[in-house]
Amino acid sequence: MRHLIVYTADLHGNETQYQKLIKYAIDKSANSIIIGGDIAPKEDSQNYMENQRKFIQNELPKLILPLKQQLPNSNLFLLMGNDDCWANLEELEQNDPKLYRIIHNKRIKITEDFEIIGYSYVPITPFALKDWEKFDLTEIPESLRREHERRKNNCRFDGYKTDSEGWQKFQFSPQMERLDSIQKDLNKELFKRNSDRTIYIIHSPPNRTNLDQMFGGHVGSFAVREFIEKEQPYITLHGHIHETVKISGKFKDQIGKTICLSSGNHNVSQNLALLVFDLYNPEEVKRLII
Repeated sequence: MRHLIVYTADLHGNETQYQKLIKYAIDKSANSIIIGGDIAPKEDSQNYMENQRKFIQNELPKLILPLKQQLPNSNLFLLMGNDDCWANLEELEQNDPKLYRIIHNKRIKITEDFEIIGYSYVPITPFALKDWEKFDLTEIPESLRREHERRKNNCRFDGYKTDSEGWQKFQFSPQMERLDSIQKDLNKELFKRNSDRTIYIIHSPPNRTNLDQMFGGHVGSFAVREFIEKEQPYITLHGHIHETVKISGKFKDQIGKTICLSSGNHNVSQNLALLVFDLYNPEEVKRLII
């Protein structure tokens, strides 16, 4: 049995990269194509949300349509990332399931044997858009407390969220940390169920791996690593940190039995970084630059 998966992330509206992804998937007769977050452009800060909406309404369907025309039995799975405006999610949903499936907080069968589920939220960043950010941990192990507090010093707790009315000022509060976090989300039955037969597409990489490295250190999620250590998923796919593969020299890591992967794609290049693997033999995964 064979099920070919092509994975990438962080295209940020780069149409050349989208075209290369779709062409490669068609050429290789891929069964599943997965985009792990940050799908829309982010260049124009003045018209940021509006430009993303136009891309989702007009350009994204055109870019994906050849895949459905030439590989009608394939599936494209995607989710928003922290640079995508939540206000445009309704527009993205207009072509689900016609052109793709949105997998944030959704568990979907990918084959008779496996399911796929996505998660868009990332730990709080130094940036202004807060639509897809949350506190990382509610229950903080003593062994992580110092590093967790140090990481907070690099966070921006005020910013903006988007809704149908536009941009809204937003402020994280200490009370939110106790009530809502990535840790709390991943502890729900939706995520814990059938983990050894599930592919997890989590935009944020796990902390202290080859997949979360920036110049200056590790920036991945404590909660995502904790979840992987406890639940031992079949495989996890990540994005968010564009430069991590360049810094670590590796696109793969392992936590217990779980294989963790990142494409290490960067939208500023016309070259596309992607991962290709057989679902039933993920150890043979390859990273290609096309």
